[in-house]
Amino acid sequence: MIHSTIARSLKNFLVNPKKLFWFYIGLNLIPSLCLIFTEPFTFIGKIILLTFPAGLYFILFSLKKNTGAMQLLLFPLLIFHAFQLVLFYLFGEAVIAVDMFLNVATTNVSEAGELLDNLWPAIILVCLLYIPTIAIAIVTCRHKIHLPAAYRKKAIVSGVALLLFSFALTFVARNKNTGRFTVHEDIYPANVLYNLGFAINKWHNSQRYPVTSKDFSFKAKKQANAPLREIYVIVVGEASRAENWQLYGYSRPTNPRLSQEPGLVLYEDAITQSNTTHKSVPLILSAASAEDYSVIYSHKSILDAFKEAGFTTVFLSNQIPNRSFTDFYAEEADFHHNIRTPKEGGLITVNNFDEAMLPLMQHYIDSLPGNLFFVLHTYGSHFNYKERYPAEFSVFKPDNATGVKAENRQQLINAYDNSILYTDDFLHRTIGILRNTPAASALFYTSDHGEDMLDDSRKRFLHSSPNPTFYQLRIPIFMWFSDNYQNAFPEKVQHAADNRTKPVATNAAFHTMLDAASINSPYLDTDLSLVHPGFKTVQRMYLNDHDKPIFFYNAGLKKADKEMIGKRQLFITFAEKSVNPY
Repeated sequence: MIHSTIARSLKNFLVNPKKLFWFYIGLNLIPSLCLIFTEPFTFIGKIILLTFPAGLYFILFSLKKNTGAMQLLLFPLLIFHAFQLVLFYLFGEAVIAVDMFLNVATTNVSEAGELLDNLWPAIILVCLLYIPTIAIAIVTCRHKIHLPAAYRKKAIVSGVALLLFSFALTFVARNKNTGRFTVHEDIYPANVLYNLGFAINKWHNSQRYPVTSKDFSFKAKKQANAPLREIYVIVVGEASRAENWQLYGYSRPTNPRLSQEPGLVLYEDAITQSNTTHKSVPLILSAASAEDYSVIYSHKSILDAFKEAGFTTVFLSNQIPNRSFTDFYAEEADFHHNIRTPKEGGLITVNNFDEAMLPLMQHYIDSLPGNLFFVLHTYGSHFNYKERYPAEFSVFKPDNATGVKAENRQQLINAYDNSILYTDDFLHRTIGILRNTPAASALFYTSDHGEDMLDDSRKRFLHSSPNPTFYQLRIPIFMWFSDNYQNAFPEKVQHAADNRTKPVATNAAFHTMLDAASINSPYLDTDLSLVHPGFKTVQRMYLNDHDKPIFFYNAGLKKADKEMIGKRQLFITFAEKSVNPY
């Protein structure tokens, strides 16, 4: 009896064009309904989040008399909806950002597999929502269930009225983060289509980098020399946040070796200018910054600057090539080597630990004469954390979390802390190679960005979210100087120490390392050099999703983030404090 009742109801539904019309509209409105609860808009802005897409769908599903056929034509929109709902599950807010599209383009099977293993609840949800929808659309399309012409005309008129009403409201609505409200940036799905177009254009421009930067020169020249050969190293960390570093006050001994390292200068208040690897690493390795990001398409990297100054350059990486600026920079080096390669005949990469780069570093130091410049791009603390360190660094236990869930948080933290412990050992060994080499050496370490670890009620995890968090922004940055370097350039070491309490960001790396190596260039800005007495304390900027600079405090941070900023006493201007109290 129950089964026959359900069957009759389903049959009546499938032959009723008006019910199908409203079904398709309601299903397509689900992401918009979710955004009402997550977006930082005024009340009127939240009304537009519903009225604009409703008007749009009224029109679209009235253009054809067969609404099932229209839903099939709108299949790409269902893909966006599914992506959006997975994004809600992962970050709890915001629309599909430009960086999310680019992350998809620059990821790989190994990284995607590690992440997808923990997104199965969201994947199941979107399958339950949209696979039946496609099936219903196919059935109703084949059976030619048509919406009456008069009903379609009324729906189109209603849709146009809703769109006009929504557009009028945009003049009084406001996004609390940006202070403005626009259709192309704030209203789903228009903003997702805009972001996709932005991402495609950005990807196209980045792929033309070898052409657009071909004739660029830093006009770099070495101004002073040490009595011995000189070796400079930039180590780029991955997803390492300052909160879990012993050197930054963490209660666990995650930096037992670095905490005993002589010659190390720690920068106590450091942030990244981007929470995504494909932007943050180029910001570290070039003269580009959040304030002037467009130069990234025409300028070469720091490796080329050192080459112009007579250095032999080496780029070692434990990251997977992803067709980004970082790969182009690696190719600018005299020697580059990637230790994370695909398994034979497959798309899965071999999981090597960062220490595999050290014998290569030693080899190049031993076999290459003259001054050297190294970039070491580590895999650091990239999820899945358990895979980032050898068994002997499994100190904090248990560290074998099987999924990203609140009840597994301590296991995830344990694994993450073990990855920091391993990074500590890796950096100690890197410094050891430099210390044991008769050269004047300096090392600059920075993480590309931090990481969320289910830290508060938001249950945020990982990084690259459309809006950053305190935990994604605050990163470790330090410099190390060998005894020979300290003897050759004592004033630079003193300036580095004098600047250790000042607020810094990742855009200091390029200028600091050129200045540390006594390389002069018209593109060197000593205001951003940590080894210069003129290093300036300025308002630190964050590169937002549309590549615009925004004061990091206003980059979509929530109350919990601002409370942590206050607790950790990160620098913000007093004017901003008065406008944005914690």
